[in-house]
Amino acid sequence: MRIITFNCPGENGFDIDQFGSFDIFFIQRCPASMLIPYPHYYTENYPHAGLCIVSKDYPLDVNVAVGQFSWYADVSSYSQGKHWQTFSITVPTSVGDMPCKFINALPSYPTDEQGTIITDKERILQTKELLDLMDINSVLVGDFHSKDEFLEDEIKLEKRNLINHIKENTFTAPHGDDSIDKIITTKESPILISNVSVIKYERHFDMGHWPIKFDLIM
Repeated sequence: MRIITFNCPGENGFDIDQFGSFDIFFIQRCPASMLIPYPHYYTENYPHAGLCIVSKDYPLDVNVAVGQFSWYADVSSYSQGKHWQTFSITVPTSVGDMPCKFINALPSYPTDEQGTIITDKERILQTKELLDLMDINSVLVGDFHSKDEFLEDEIKLEKRNLINHIKENTFTAPHGDDSIDKIITTKESPILISNVSVIKYERHFDMGHWPIKFDLIM
């Protein structure tokens, strides 16, 4: 199964086919106006943007659930977090169908410029709520706004027996490149993540996240 995850860096969307073939595509900060020519499930976080799951073959409506963080900014920009999505499917294997739960999410990041003050306390709270959803059959995709080694104790992946499968830089900024996006499973998961690759494509702005593609088997 080929999967792509992308924290969309602009408000105008993108051509979803430009990054190659896929079975499932997870979008964070998805513009509400973006044209998507495949079945998809959109959840608004703040006006004009939210989370989106695009699935060519697996049915969405009966398999997607939406959660809401216990704290979120009342007023904010499209770039902050409010909800998460879970997408539960079964994957055929040599020993029968196995359950797999994807978590598509974007926790908030600290700022005092978007109508509500957001601190590291709120970022950690939202990130912790996402990590608490993880089990052995889960895959979490999204942006944690920090490299793995700088995550606080409450959300440190190693302390939760979790692993991030992305090793490349995923975000370009004026101060340099960082690896802050995640593809997370438990260390004992039967889910095998392979061929993880950050897609660098030609675009008209320097700062922002890059799409990441990977293969999944069980």
